[in-house]
Amino acid sequence: MPTKYPHLFSYGKIGKLALKNRIVMSPMGTFSENHDGSVSSNQLEYFRARARGGVGMVITEVQYVTNKTDPWINYITTADTDEQMKGWATLVEAIHAEGAKCCIQLGCGLGRNAFPFSDDQMVCASEVPSFYFPDRLCRAFTVDEIHDMVGCFTRAAARAKLAEADAVEIHAHSGYILDQFITPVWNKRTDEYGGCFENRMRIVREIYEGIRSQVGPDMPILMRMAATHDFEGGRTLEESIRVVNYMKELGVDAFDIDVGAYEEKQWICPSIYQGDSCMADYAQKIKEACGVIVLNSGTHTPASAEKAIADGKIDFAMFGRALIADPDMPNKLLDGQEEDIRPCLFCNQICVGRLYMNRSISCAINPQAVHELEYPLKKTAHPRKIAVVGGGPGGLEAARVAAAIGHDVTLYEKGDKLGGQLLAASVPSFKKHLHEFVEYEKTQIAKNGVKVVLNKEIGPDSPELAEADRIILALGAVPSIPPIPGIHNENVVEVCQSHLHPELVKGERIVVAGGGVSGCEAALDLAYEGKDVTIVEMLPELCPTALLDNRNPLMFRLRDNHIKELTSTKIKAFTEAGVLAEGPDGEKTIPADTVIVSFGMKPNNGPVEEICKKYPTTAVVGDCTGVGQVGEAVRGGFFAAWCIH
Repeated sequence: MPTKYPHLFSYGKIGKLALKNRIVMSPMGTFSENHDGSVSSNQLEYFRARARGGVGMVITEVQYVTNKTDPWINYITTADTDEQMKGWATLVEAIHAEGAKCCIQLGCGLGRNAFPFSDDQMVCASEVPSFYFPDRLCRAFTVDEIHDMVGCFTRAAARAKLAEADAVEIHAHSGYILDQFITPVWNKRTDEYGGCFENRMRIVREIYEGIRSQVGPDMPILMRMAATHDFEGGRTLEESIRVVNYMKELGVDAFDIDVGAYEEKQWICPSIYQGDSCMADYAQKIKEACGVIVLNSGTHTPASAEKAIADGKIDFAMFGRALIADPDMPNKLLDGQEEDIRPCLFCNQICVGRLYMNRSISCAINPQAVHELEYPLKKTAHPRKIAVVGGGPGGLEAARVAAAIGHDVTLYEKGDKLGGQLLAASVPSFKKHLHEFVEYEKTQIAKNGVKVVLNKEIGPDSPELAEADRIILALGAVPSIPPIPGIHNENVVEVCQSHLHPELVKGERIVVAGGGVSGCEAALDLAYEGKDVTIVEMLPELCPTALLDNRNPLMFRLRDNHIKELTSTKIKAFTEAGVLAEGPDGEKTIPADTVIVSFGMKPNNGPVEEICKKYPTTAVVGDCTGVGQVGEAVRGGFFAAWCIH
């Protein structure tokens, strides 16, 4: 079948395992298993949907072979039992039934990186500090415990083969337990499992040999590991090449290569700031140096993955979050329906953020993810006339879903374009996926017959509301403009306006007033243009509430682009010369040709209460209920429409 992605859809092999294409689902934890660790109905349907969507192979989220390592996983009582195997067999069969291969990822825990869900002492190769609690030392595994882990992997491999898995993968990346043995910065042991390279590799070698003894010579064994830890003291690329060559000689069939560890946490779930296919170059170095089959994940888009394979950087492209956002992505690509792909924002908001809460994950723009059973889009038996007010992300999603299930939908937008705040937010080059998402939503509402009325402001007395059976308000937010002297000067520009009207940003010296995410992103975008940028923030640090996986890479790029940061500094006035501010060193003027103010947003809830009083069944979603991220708006819009029966 002709396709614009011939390399992605080419036949591929890992050892003797044949795959129909080179699209592989990355292993990514969902926290959706049953309480005992067995496969849940939600988990099963989640993986079934991705297999049905057209991937060549699914690599499962890590399956723990023991519950005796990290205290927080002791609830997984099915680990190392035949009950676990029965769950795997059900999962494998479901994946096979949808035309994909299944690789079960086997792991023993996070060790010093374990989530802080337990007060019990964490474990590691050696007595080193816990990542989340640096003042607490982990205890070192005993030799007997190490031998027990090897036995657990060996038995798990036998059970994976019995469950008819096509391959198994050894989880040894990101500074988790096996990586902690491999790497000297965490392995200070003086026994046979520490010291020289061969001793540090001993546990991984024994695990590999145990697995191979059970699965035989033909079943592929993969190993997931980082090409480099990317922090001082961590494993270098040269050391990783040595590890790969060592495991290659033992017989590992392919290597799942990523980057990083928790120390400078920016690569575990890389963000928009790293760019597309951000770890492919590292994978290429391993591939070229070691001559091995390489799988690689990160921030692949279909186009960047196609190029990475075509250029010989990688052999298989792994998609994780992109398949959470749209499980049908491969089939849509193959069928030439690329405009129907819901594009991952790489925002980490729900897929990663909920992991820190010990909650099952989902997706900021796909609320059905991991909840396919609960929230199917079924045609309604009672079509209604729906008025959606507001064309931002919440309103667009509400209109899409309401129309998809069969309602008669009209979307009213007071401006002349759809997209709301995303129109401004998507302007920086690293925010292009927001623009793609707006285009996706516009395409879907058009295909589903939503009537769009632009330049139409709706109020409590608008006849359009009286004619509707149900109303959904998604009025968004407006910039917060505090009464600071001079804030309306000509040289002061609100951050959204600076994106929409770049001609307002004059000169080379730019001060960004406000060090939240929006302000920092505006600063970074201007620094990329070569501007001399200073951020002024009243709090002691920038973006203090941002998710670590997003904040770290953003801060690193501010640093790398020489953006000056003035924290604990309060702005007293805006002047023609710049900004009058008071900080730890007293009062001073910060010179600027243009000042961009980014003091956050406030709900645009002016007519909301009046409309709700007049029409009590009205649903209110998005920022007009309280300013949040795009995920709150989109998910709110989805549920507001989904629940209309």
